[in-house]
Amino acid sequence: MKPRVVLLGLGGLSMESLQKLSGAGWLPNLSDLCARRAIFPMEGPAPPFADAEWSTLLSGADPGRTGFLDGWRKRPGSYFPEKANVQTLERRSEKSMLSFSDDDAVFLDVPLVGLLPDAQERQDAVRIVRKSRRGLWSEELFVSPFSPAEIPPDSGSGKYFSGDRALIDRLTQKTILEGLALSRILEKEAPRLVVSGFSALDRIVSRFYQDIRLLCQGFDRPLLGEPLRLFFRVLDEVVGQVFHRACSGMIVLAVSGHGYVPLRKSLSLNAFLLSRKDLFLKEKGPADFFLRKMVSPVVRRLGLRREPVRRLLERVSLGRVIDRAGEPFSSEIGHIDWSRTRAFSLTRTGIHLNVRGSEPRGILSPGGEERALGEEIIQELKRLLDPETRQPVIRDVRWREELFDGPRTRDLPHLIVSEWDTSYGIRDWRSLAFGGAVFSEPENRSGSPVSSGFLCLSDPSAVSPVSGKLKIEQIAPFVRRILDSPGKDSPIKPAFSRVYPKEA
Repeated sequence: MKPRVVLLGLGGLSMESLQKLSGAGWLPNLSDLCARRAIFPMEGPAPPFADAEWSTLLSGADPGRTGFLDGWRKRPGSYFPEKANVQTLERRSEKSMLSFSDDDAVFLDVPLVGLLPDAQERQDAVRIVRKSRRGLWSEELFVSPFSPAEIPPDSGSGKYFSGDRALIDRLTQKTILEGLALSRILEKEAPRLVVSGFSALDRIVSRFYQDIRLLCQGFDRPLLGEPLRLFFRVLDEVVGQVFHRACSGMIVLAVSGHGYVPLRKSLSLNAFLLSRKDLFLKEKGPADFFLRKMVSPVVRRLGLRREPVRRLLERVSLGRVIDRAGEPFSSEIGHIDWSRTRAFSLTRTGIHLNVRGSEPRGILSPGGEERALGEEIIQELKRLLDPETRQPVIRDVRWREELFDGPRTRDLPHLIVSEWDTSYGIRDWRSLAFGGAVFSEPENRSGSPVSSGFLCLSDPSAVSPVSGKLKIEQIAPFVRRILDSPGKDSPIKPAFSRVYPKEA
């Protein structure tokens, strides 16, 4: 019988957080795995965001090969951003764990994997995507037996706790639901590859990092302490049950490519470009009000998504219509005045230059003017100071060719922020429509992501002695080797044997 692989995504937990939660008694099953030396430190993607992590994890390739930075890319000749998805990643990397033939796969609650609109936002359902042995994709929603009305009412009077406790309860229920769906699949089906994302974990740690940290230190967090402990107990029980199923014919991996540190402030690249007058927004008028308040909500309510609509219009040579008048389908880029904009950001850490001949409404001359503006932006970003501390925040910005050399490097933003003070979280580029300050107080978050994670294996012998951290790019080739092996009579040799230098 051919071996099976179960991969559990635990993004949001670093080795340090794992040890603190284990020490506080919140993760007994993972603590046991640590005691058995089945957990290894791992270096995640750069930048350390969930979509970037899943892009690298599934494809086994860096942005220079996939063309996606932070899980997004701007399509050549278009201003519309495109989010990475498994079908695209499968085609773009020969190392992808998705490229094995004649076998089936199931994905539960995995970012970048989905066909149904708005399924990712459902709190009462888990999205299950299947790839058949013939390479056909399908999707269903595993719906919760819980009714929203059954969520315990919040007894607190504080504004902070009221919405947060309800959120924790909903995410706990979703994790229970994901555990039920995962158990059903492992018991009644036999897919060669099962990947479960546990997206609720990243949301919990991102938002409640400071509360979790204080609770692990013995401090009390009224109304939040018990719900947070319950969430982690549920998660740990689901993970423990899956590892308990591991046998000679099934390899289980738990992977995290990023953790969190305390968040001090948020930083917006688009607000920085607005302050420099490199980026301009349209003045709001009656047409803007009509599109934003009337047309856009109707389009979204109908479930129309910009990518299918754009592809349909391109077939009849009307793709530029969406690029030029895209407000109903993208309230983010529809606010930009392209006739005056020289630079803009469509990812968290990347900056595109609006170059004539490359962009639909480019205004910069390629070559000298393009290079001069890029160097000017790099120097100003490195000199950018927090107005309160008067300390620099961004340590390094590079041209894309300096960081990557893959075949799709030119799909990436011209400039990429590669190093910064991790206590500053870089805001989602989609906050562009609101303008705002370069630095702002964090909203609904208390943790800032860092590229520090771990790998947990049901068979620790698959890892030979290494110095330093494993790389997240190694996971996909390892999974492929297992799936391509003929059966249990062909032992899997250690996959992670390369020695990496320890970090200073």
